[in-house]
Amino acid sequence: MSSTPLTLAALATSAVPDLEPLAVRPYNPSGQDFRSAVLTTASEELLVSVPRNHSAEVAQAASLLAFSALTEGARAQLPFAVPEGRGMTRTGESRAVVSTFLIGGRIDPSALAADSLLVDPIAAATAAIHALPRTVVQQGGLPVRTANDLRLLATRIVDRADATRFLPDTVHRRWLEVIENAELWDFTPVVTHGSLNAEALLVEDDEILGVLGWSEFGVGDPAADLAWLHGASQGTFGAVLEAYLGLVDTGNADALTARSRLYHELEIAKWLLHGVEHHDREVVDDAVSMLDRFVDALSLLAPATATRAPLNAEEALDLLEQTPDVNDHMSDTAAYEALDEDRMFANDTDFIEPLTAATAAEPTTESEATAATEANATAEAPAAAEIADEQVTEAYGDNDLPTRAPNAQPQEGH
Repeated sequence: MSSTPLTLAALATSAVPDLEPLAVRPYNPSGQDFRSAVLTTASEELLVSVPRNHSAEVAQAASLLAFSALTEGARAQLPFAVPEGRGMTRTGESRAVVSTFLIGGRIDPSALAADSLLVDPIAAATAAIHALPRTVVQQGGLPVRTANDLRLLATRIVDRADATRFLPDTVHRRWLEVIENAELWDFTPVVTHGSLNAEALLVEDDEILGVLGWSEFGVGDPAADLAWLHGASQGTFGAVLEAYLGLVDTGNADALTARSRLYHELEIAKWLLHGVEHHDREVVDDAVSMLDRFVDALSLLAPATATRAPLNAEEALDLLEQTPDVNDHMSDTAAYEALDEDRMFANDTDFIEPLTAATAAEPTTESEATAATEANATAEAPAAAEIADEQVTEAYGDNDLPTRAPNAQPQEGH
């Protein structure tokens, strides 16, 4: 399909009745998941987007549900703007969606510091999301997960990464150390953005004007929305956490910190799994290299026996920040695969059929999603291919959670 701004503008006029664009310009945000353009009207600017792949379609549909769930009353409780859906129309086997376009610059995480003027606005924005009533999510038909659900999801990621045989033992034990500690998972889930990071925040004059990327909106772990701050300059996470804790009561701050650090580190595992599942040797090699360097960083916690100087704490955080974001909507948002197309398109009989056969074939429940066979790595990554049959694919229950004797000590690394 043509992706010229004029073509996208024509789709927008089909999606929004009586729309009269005065100008149109291309819009190319980071990533290649959407064809997009910005339209200028007499009263506002609009963004028209067409997904390039099925994963982007799922994310787009999930975002639309989030926009719908965030009613006028809910938005009034947020100190920033959230995009509003204006309309949609079919284009081939996909859809074009029109929403309001939010202005603002992006945050450079490496430029954030403990004394940054954005510390308080970031804390306030995050706390405002977490203070929204759970009914906002429940009535919107979005995912509501318990603390145990979230612990199991983390367990699955670690198990799948370990099954590739690329995960170093020291890193595996480090992550299990957090997962096995039941006290760290004794918290009350709240409404969360779900994929909050620097790319999602729009800022101007040290204020947060808007927040994007709502495809993971639901009830979840507040620590997940703070995880990205571990990639900023040393001290930034602590400064934001202090300001955040002054606004909300999340219980054990140490447990919150431990879980947020785990989520941040698991981005490397997700990158590894992304490479294995998409048969991308380059991504696999990149993830393995990151894991090796992460092992070096962990030597900070052990006797200095390395033959070369280990990474310092700031360098370790820089390493994690280099890990590309992986929006794994296909696995982490399996519930969105049942996004109820009939409900979204109920007002237009053109939207009764599913988008594609592939969409209809996707799993619609958490258990079905985890029962799907994990993709094999390429022939160029034989180690991953050999263990494909060992991937964790069975649904988890409470008995599957790892446990540890009260005073058990971690094993020594290899």
